[in-house]
Amino acid sequence: MILPTPVNNPSPKRRPNLPGVAALILCLPIIALSQFIAHIRIDDIDGWFFLHYGRELLGGATLYSQLWDIKPPAIFWINALGLGLSGGSPVGVWVLCGLASIMSAVLFYRAARRAYGPSAAAIGTVFAVMYFNLWTFHVGCNRPATFLIVTELGCMGLYLKAITQSTKSTRMLFWTGVCGGLGLWFKQTAFAAPAAIFIHLLIARSGTGPANTSRWKKVSQFVTGYIASVALLVIILALTSDSHWAWDAIVGFNRNFFAPGIATSFTPSLRWMLPHTRGLELPLILALATLAQPVIGLFQRHPTSDTPPQLEANSRPPVLLLFWLWMFLAIYLSAVGPHNRPMYLAVALPPLVALATHSVSLLINPGPGQLGRAPTHYVVIAILWFAFMIWAPLRMQLEFALRQYHWKERGPDPRFIEIVEAIGRHTRPEDAIFADGYAPELYWRANRKQAIRYMGTEKIVQLQKLGQPLMDETTRSLIAARPRVILFDFNRFHAKDQPNLASVETLENWVRDHYFLPEPDRFPTLWVRQSEPE
Repeated sequence: MILPTPVNNPSPKRRPNLPGVAALILCLPIIALSQFIAHIRIDDIDGWFFLHYGRELLGGATLYSQLWDIKPPAIFWINALGLGLSGGSPVGVWVLCGLASIMSAVLFYRAARRAYGPSAAAIGTVFAVMYFNLWTFHVGCNRPATFLIVTELGCMGLYLKAITQSTKSTRMLFWTGVCGGLGLWFKQTAFAAPAAIFIHLLIARSGTGPANTSRWKKVSQFVTGYIASVALLVIILALTSDSHWAWDAIVGFNRNFFAPGIATSFTPSLRWMLPHTRGLELPLILALATLAQPVIGLFQRHPTSDTPPQLEANSRPPVLLLFWLWMFLAIYLSAVGPHNRPMYLAVALPPLVALATHSVSLLINPGPGQLGRAPTHYVVIAILWFAFMIWAPLRMQLEFALRQYHWKERGPDPRFIEIVEAIGRHTRPEDAIFADGYAPELYWRANRKQAIRYMGTEKIVQLQKLGQPLMDETTRSLIAARPRVILFDFNRFHAKDQPNLASVETLENWVRDHYFLPEPDRFPTLWVRQSEPE
């Protein structure tokens, strides 16, 4: 049926988005608190690491060949950008992290509004801002997950737009793939949202035209966009870095973590995640409740409607399936990460809150025929319950903020400051140093370059005996570079409680022959070169 086009009728006035405005008012102070925590916390060592590498990149160093790490490059580029914009101050990086947190909220609201309507989207966005930024998961900090969540939400939002519009959907799927591929710029495990979309495209009902043709056309557009995004990353790395070392660091080295007895497995246990779900009780309950919705839907009658199935309040099986695919994949990828760290669960937070918002939409929009009616009593009870449950994670944020502020006010560890000052006494600004273990803050505060492409020995210790080739390469590099200062505690590699560590005998003998301890009583691990290199 074709309706006549109205003539000379003024366009209807656009109603103010009251739910969105209300969500904004509630979200801004939560984001402000979360950003305060993100940049005052004293337990986030990686932030110093990314800052140090960002400063080194601005100084002309080459990523992976001169600055080695196993993470994809985008987080280092962002730090270089932030430091460049602020004249070398971390404030520029903090501003970019804050903008990423705000963008995550905006993208979640836009995606949820398309799937559930403005009211449910507003409530879900408040949940998103609260739970994404819990200090446990380090989102909002200077970390890859802060920006990965932006790419995942952008990818999912573009996909929802593509499947709910009648025109230009294939073109939109290309940009969906591009956005999904951007996740790999930040983490190797950034497959959850793109993989869920790919599976959903294969199994969900197709659009207009012959089913198979339409489905494969959409799949090809999405895959093309994804490949284009990854190809762009490869091209940029080829132009700005060493392709061999980049591949070896980002892909090759990470295979070591799957060696038996080292860190992880392709069939990981999920038990370690349970203690880290504290504060997530409300979205977990709401998400699990959606599992019953398809069963209940079998016993309900749905009126005929021209509204796409993704937009009806009680008829959203494709969206529900999509979000559960996203959730399962995110949980698996979180579990596969080495060392079972709670911050890995950050990638599972967006699908978790998206599923919780599905339950919210069923509460406030119980059926197509009841839209616009006053809230029933159980909805009022639900809202009060939400407010009660969300107080626990908010209290966690407040308590952590006060605790971190207290420790920050006390200032850095005096012992640490003494080591930084000792480095300053025994080196010149142009001298390079090497520090055992993982001490990015030491490099940053001492304002000294690293002597070799490896910052320390953290990865060597993680791989135990398998880290011997990396230890041997580190030794050869240090002998060739002859840094002015080496901070190394050889005794910890000889400890009886760690018999499986790599051998440091060659490096130890060389250091003792060519370096001395200027202040053995105060700094028994600070070695200074005896003479200038020949």
